Amino acid sequence: MKKLERAKKQKVVAVLSEKLRQMNSMFLAEYSGMNVAQITRLRKELRNIGVDFNVVKNSLLRIASAGTKAESIKDFFVGPNAIIGVYKDPVAAAKVITSVSKDVPQLKLKAGFLGDQILTPADILKLATLPSRDVLIAKFIGLIKGMPQRLVYVLNGNINKLMLTLNAIKTQKEQQA
Repeated sequence: MKKLERAKKQKVVAVLSEKLRQMNSMFLAEYSGMNVAQITRLRKELRNIGVDFNVVKNSLLRIASAGTKAESIKDFFVGPNAIIGVYKDPVAAAKVITSVSKDVPQLKLKAGFLGDQILTPADILKLATLPSRDVLIAKFIGLIKGMPQRLVYVLNGNINKLMLTLNAIKTQKEQQA
């Protein structure tokens, strides 16, 4: 029986380790005191944006996080933890978590990572105030698209000033003659 449990745990660690390697960010939250309906709501909202919500034993999480970015927050693997694994847009995930945590005060953010940076709960709340990835991309494209127009406007302005100066000189010379 123990071998079966050990084999099952090794499989869980292998799957979790692979997920941790694929995540570009992860948030760690304490979920104690939340009822099933609240956890289900949170899972559903996170799943809709492509984010995982898993409750994992801390000992297995410690083993699985070895050699991954999640290892940087291993000191927070204490108590009842849920990992919120983000593969694409950490801002959208942070928005969902902060939105749900307003309605469900039992959900408490502990820490997280974004790339190579460790995040505090305050950092995650700041992340939630940023525009979404799609909005930022749209703004960036708008800036790039507008650059040629602004360049043409600036260049035309200089040409117009030159023409006005030459016309003023011409008018002045005609008046002197």
